Amino acid sequence: MRVGLIGTGNMGNRIGPKLLKAGHSLLVHDVRREAAAALCQAGAQWIDAPRKLAESAEAVLTSLPEPAIVKEVVLDPESGLLTAMKAGSAYIDISTSTPWLAQEIAEPADAVGVDAFDAPLSSGGVYIGVGGDRQAFERWRPVLEAAGDHVSYVGGPGMGQALKLVRQYVGFSHFMAEAEALVIAAKAGLDVKATAEFVGASVGGSAFRDRVFGALFARDFGTPGQAPSALDIVAKDLQLAVELARRVHAPASIGLATSDVLQRGQAQGWGRHNFWAAVQVLEQMAGAELRPRQQEQAP
Repeated sequence: MRVGLIGTGNMGNRIGPKLLKAGHSLLVHDVRREAAAALCQAGAQWIDAPRKLAESAEAVLTSLPEPAIVKEVVLDPESGLLTAMKAGSAYIDISTSTPWLAQEIAEPADAVGVDAFDAPLSSGGVYIGVGGDRQAFERWRPVLEAAGDHVSYVGGPGMGQALKLVRQYVGFSHFMAEAEALVIAAKAGLDVKATAEFVGASVGGSAFRDRVFGALFARDFGTPGQAPSALDIVAKDLQLAVELARRVHAPASIGLATSDVLQRGQAQGWGRHNFWAAVQVLEQMAGAELRPRQQEQAP
């Protein structure tokens, strides 16, 4: 199948090789051609414009940084994808966006005979929750399963995005709560690394958690612009999750507190670093750093 991919950043470069490995022909476009270099070397074909890509592909995937860009790329009345896609094709948004934009896209897509799905990636594409028409989902399941390891249909248009925002709310609020607890531990005189290990063993841990706290304890916040889990992206996701709570009239006090810390980190200029750079906000408030005891004692 001829699959188009618009947006070849961190996520696009993760799923592009999967699509190629599954045997699909891959057409790619990005605002920076160099971002697609690795995929082109692997066998993808560069296309100069999104609309031109849409004319050629049977399914078009977008992996874009924010909802406003998704809306422009898809719905612009002159250059948007839906002005060029053929009836019987599919549009699949794998970005983290909003349920209300997914619903806004679904109606005009249906009017021109395009199956529209919101299918944001979680855990780097390991998990995908898909919103859209159920029968259409079954038709396009092979493309979705080429992109993700665990693909689940979760409801109508917008439900894939709602699921992703709930997931982001849980994951990053939980992380910030644990980081705050470790700041308390540091102030109380505990060794933060030993405390993190004890909490992970007794409350619950993961390989991702261990990597993040390991980087935090090493004061490794990533190279600006090259960080795979950028604070700017995480802060955007939490803001969208809180906005979802507001729209459905649900409480979001924990998410609001987490979002505040993330935005304070952005204000300090750490937005292009990995998201755990924001823990420095908590450290500043407490007057303590999360350094393992052996590091504190080093000359």
